[in-house]
Amino acid sequence: MQTHERTRSSTGGPRVAVAGQRYVRSFLFARRIDAPFARVHLLARVLFVFALSLLQLRAIDTLHPDLLTATLTWGVACALLFVIGISRRVAQFYFLVTLPALLSLFTSWLLFNPVAGRVVLLRATVYSGQLVLGVGLWQVLWLVLVGAFFVWARKLALGLLVATVLTIVLTHFVALPFWTWTRVAFFHPLLVLVSDEGLLVACTKVIGYAGMVLATLVLLVTSRDVELLGLLRQLRLPQPIVFFVATVFRSLDLALSDFETIRQAQRARAIDVRPRSFVRRVRDLASLAVPLVAAMIRRSSEIGDALYARGYSLKQVGTDFYETSPWRPIDWVFTAVSLAILYYVFWHYVNLTVLVVG
Repeated sequence: MQTHERTRSSTGGPRVAVAGQRYVRSFLFARRIDAPFARVHLLARVLFVFALSLLQLRAIDTLHPDLLTATLTWGVACALLFVIGISRRVAQFYFLVTLPALLSLFTSWLLFNPVAGRVVLLRATVYSGQLVLGVGLWQVLWLVLVGAFFVWARKLALGLLVATVLTIVLTHFVALPFWTWTRVAFFHPLLVLVSDEGLLVACTKVIGYAGMVLATLVLLVTSRDVELLGLLRQLRLPQPIVFFVATVFRSLDLALSDFETIRQAQRARAIDVRPRSFVRRVRDLASLAVPLVAAMIRRSSEIGDALYARGYSLKQVGTDFYETSPWRPIDWVFTAVSLAILYYVFWHYVNLTVLVVG
C-alpha cells in the first residue's frame, strides 16, 4: 500500500505526491525532495543568498581585503551545499568545472595585478617596453623542432607545445646568440611582482568568488520554477508578468527536452563510435543549433495555437495551480539573519583579518 504526502497548492487544495519519490527537478540538476534548505521559503532563500554575496563582495575589496571573513562566508556556503540534497557526483563535477576558472583568477590577480607589500616574493620584468626586431638562434631551433615533430607525428598543436617547452629549457641553461636590427618603443614595461599583500588579495579574491559561486549553486539547486511562479502569485504581481515568466520556464524545459532528443538521435547514428578530437566535438555541438532552433520555433507556434484554441486572454482571471509555501518561523529566522548581515555590511563592517591578525 502506497503512502502519500499532501502539500498545499495556490488554489487552497492539497497536492498529492507519492512518498516514494526521492528526487525532484530544480533550476539546475536535481535534488532530494526532502532537502532541509529547500524547506525554507524561496523569498527567504533569495534574501539570504543575496546577503551572503554582498558580504563576500565587501570582503574581497582590493584595497582592504578581508581573508578571514571571506573564508568564514565560504564555509557557510559549503555547509549549505551539503544540505541542499544534491548528489555527491554532481557536486564533484561542478567543482571540477569551476576549478580551472578559480585557478586562472588566482593566477591573474597574483601575477598581473602587482600590489606593493612589505615582503617581495617574486620580482621579474616580463616586457621592457621595447620591441626588439632581429633574429636569434632559438627562433631557428624552435622552427626546426616544430617541423621535425610534425613530420614525425603529424600533429601541429602538440609540436608547438613541445618545441616551446624545449626551447625555454634550453635558453635557460645555454646562452644562444641573438642578432638585433633595431629597437622600437611600444607600450609600457610589464612587471610581475608577487608580494605578501598581493598574495593576500589573490587568496581573498579566489575564496570570495568561490563562495559566491557556491551560494548561487545552492539557490539554483533548491529552487523550482513552480515555486518561483507561486512566489510571484504571493507577491500579487500582475497576471501578464506571471504568464510571461511561466512561458519562459516552460519553453526552457521544452528546449532541454528537444536538445536531449537530438543528442540521442546523433548517438543512434553512431556519432560517438570513433574517437573524435576536441575541435570536432565542438563542431558537433554547434551543428545542434539548426535543429534546436527549428524545434523551438515549432514549439512556440504550438504553444500559441494551444492558447488560442482555449480562448486564453491576459485580461481574464484564470485558476492557477502553482505551488505556494506558507511563511513559517524558520523563514523569519533566515530573514532576520539576512537583515543583520546587510546591516553589518553597510553600516558596521569590521575587517576581521586586520582585527585578529593585525
